[in-house]
Amino acid sequence: MWRKGWQIKFFSLGIGCSVFYNFIFSQIPLVQKLELQLQDTLLRLHHPKSPPKEIILVKIQRKDLANQKLSLGRVFYADLVNHLLEAGASVVVLNLRNDWREPPFEYPIKITEPINRPLKNLVQNHGAQLVLVTRTNSIYNSNKPKFLIYNHLLPFDGEQLQPLIAPETIQGFFEYEPEAEVPSALSSTARRAHLVGRFFISEEINQVKTFKSAALLALEKFEQQEQKVSLSSRIAKIKTQVEINFWGRAGTFPSLELTSICHPSKDKKCLVVSRSQLSQQVRHKVVFIGFAEGNNIHTMSMLSPFGDSMAGVEIQANLMASLMTDSFLQIPPQWVELIIVIFGAFLITTGVYRYQNCHLLLLVFVIFGGYFAGCLIIWKYKWILSIILPLFVWTATGISVFIYLIFGRQKEVITLQNYQITQLKAAEQEAILSRTRKILHCTASDIHDGALQDLKLVMDKIELESPLDVDSILDKLAALGQEIRDKLHNIRCLAEKMEVTPALRQGLDVGISAKLQDLVNSGKLTLTVITELQPLQEPELNSVWIERREEIYRFLGEALNNVIQHAQPPHGTATQVCISLEQQGVRCTLAIANNGSIINSTTCERKKGGYGTKMMNAIASELPDGTWEMSALPDGQVRVTLSWRLS
Repeated sequence: MWRKGWQIKFFSLGIGCSVFYNFIFSQIPLVQKLELQLQDTLLRLHHPKSPPKEIILVKIQRKDLANQKLSLGRVFYADLVNHLLEAGASVVVLNLRNDWREPPFEYPIKITEPINRPLKNLVQNHGAQLVLVTRTNSIYNSNKPKFLIYNHLLPFDGEQLQPLIAPETIQGFFEYEPEAEVPSALSSTARRAHLVGRFFISEEINQVKTFKSAALLALEKFEQQEQKVSLSSRIAKIKTQVEINFWGRAGTFPSLELTSICHPSKDKKCLVVSRSQLSQQVRHKVVFIGFAEGNNIHTMSMLSPFGDSMAGVEIQANLMASLMTDSFLQIPPQWVELIIVIFGAFLITTGVYRYQNCHLLLLVFVIFGGYFAGCLIIWKYKWILSIILPLFVWTATGISVFIYLIFGRQKEVITLQNYQITQLKAAEQEAILSRTRKILHCTASDIHDGALQDLKLVMDKIELESPLDVDSILDKLAALGQEIRDKLHNIRCLAEKMEVTPALRQGLDVGISAKLQDLVNSGKLTLTVITELQPLQEPELNSVWIERREEIYRFLGEALNNVIQHAQPPHGTATQVCISLEQQGVRCTLAIANNGSIINSTTCERKKGGYGTKMMNAIASELPDGTWEMSALPDGQVRVTLSWRLS
C-alpha cells in the first residue's frame, strides 16, 4: 500500500512539474525566441511557391512622397481608388495615412469638412468594394482592445443620426505593434493574426462590437463580387489566432508603382496614364494600397520569416493569400497544448520510473522524435503546435523526477537497511541467548558429571572409611573447589565476551578469510595459507543460522589451533594449510588440511575424548545432519572435515 501511494505521489510530481515548467518556460524570452526561429525555418522550407494572381499591390514609395508634382492628399487617394475600381478591380484595400485618423466622436455627428468629402463620397459610392484598414494594437496582448471608428469618413443619415454604412462592413482591423519590427515571440503580429475580434468603441458606455480583419473583410467582398465559393463564412468562425503562411520575401507579390498609374495634375487629382493597361493589370483582382518603404507608422514594417523588413501592406497581402487559398495555419487552444505537454510528461515520468539505463534514453529519443514528426505531419494538415516549449518542459520534468526518484529510492533503501539491521540485531540477540543457554547447560553438566561426582565420592569415602586421610581429603576438596571456580570464571569471561562475530555478518566465507588474516597478521600462523572459499546461500535474519554459524566458526578456530600447536614448526613439519568451503545443493563442507603430520598425542586425545574433541563433537551434533572427521591422506596430509545440511 505504501508502495502504491509512493507511485501516485511520483506521477503527481511529474504532472505538477510539467504544468509548472510550462508556465515558467513560456515566460522566458530565450525559449520564445528559439520557438520563433524554429517555426520560421519551417515556414521558409514549406512556403508556397507562387502567390495567387488575384492579388496585386500599389506601393507608395519614398520617391512618391518626395515628388513635388504629386500631392498625395485625400483627393488624390479618392481618385486613385475610383480609377482602380473603374478599371475592373474587384476590391480595393486602402491603408490611410496615420495623420488622417481623427479623434473619435460620439453619435450623433455630422462631418461637413470639405477636406474629408472625397473619401466620404468614395465610401458612400463604393462601400461594397472598399475596405478601410484600421490599425489596432495586438488583441493577444490587450485586455481591452480599442477600435477607432472613422466617423468623419462615413456618410450619415441626418434624420436618424446613424451612419448609412455600418462601420463593421467598411472598416477592417490590422494588428500592429512596434515590437513586430524585431519579433521575439511566435505570438507577435509579424507572424500571427486574428481574423475576428471584439473591440471597445466607447469607453463611456462600455460598448463592444465585433469587427473582421481587413484581409477577411476583403476576401468576403471579393467572393461576393466574383461570385466564388464562400470560404469567408467558415473562416470567420475561427476565434483564435492563425499563423500567416508567407509566400516569400518582400516583393514576392506583383505590384504597381504609383507613377505608372497616375499623372500629376495641378488640381491634386490622379490622371490615369493608360486605362486599358490598368484594366489588364487590376481586373478581377484585390488591390492593396499602402506605404511600402521607410520605417514609420505609415509603413507598419515588420520582420518577415525570411529575415527582411516587410511593409504592413505586404503582410496584409500574405494573410489575404493564405485565406484565399485556405493555406493558413490554425493554432489549437492553449488547453490542448497543455494536455499534450502533460501527456508527454506522463510518458517521460513513466519511463524514468521503469528504466534508469539506456532504455530511458531510447524512450526519450522516441518521445521527442515522435512529437517532432507529429508536428510535421499536422503541419501538412494546416495546424501548428509549439515544438521547443514542450521539449524544454519534458526535459526539465524528466530531470526533476529522476532526481526525486534517486533520492526517494535512496531513502527507501536506507529505511529497508535500518529495518534489516533491526531484524538482524534481534536475530543476533536471540542467537546469543540460545548459545548462552547451551553453554550454561553444558557447563552445569560438566560440573555435575565431574566435580560434583568427585565430591560425592569424597563424601562417601569419609562416611565409609574410619581411619581418614585428612590431608588427602583436603587436597581432593581443594582441587574440586578450584575446578568449580575455574569453570565459573570461564562462564563469567564468556558472558562478558558473548556477541556475534562482526566478520561473520557478511557471510561465513568472509569471516573465515578475516580469521585467517588476523592469525597471519598476528604471527600465530606462519604456514602458507591456501583458501578455496565459496560463498554459501545463507538464510537472512535467521537466529538459528546465526547461532550455527558461530559454532562453525568456533570449530574452525579449534581446528586451526590444532594446526598451529601440533603441525606448524617447530611442533610439526607442515609448510602449508588449505582451508576450503563449498556448497553442493543444501550440503556444505568445511575442510582444514595441512601437509604435515599431527603428533600422536592429538590422535590419542581424540580417542580419549579430550576437550577439543568433545567440543567438535558437540558442534557437529548441534548442526543439521552434522558430521566431522579427521583423516590422514596417502600424500601425508592431515584433513579435518565438517559437513552439515544448510537449512
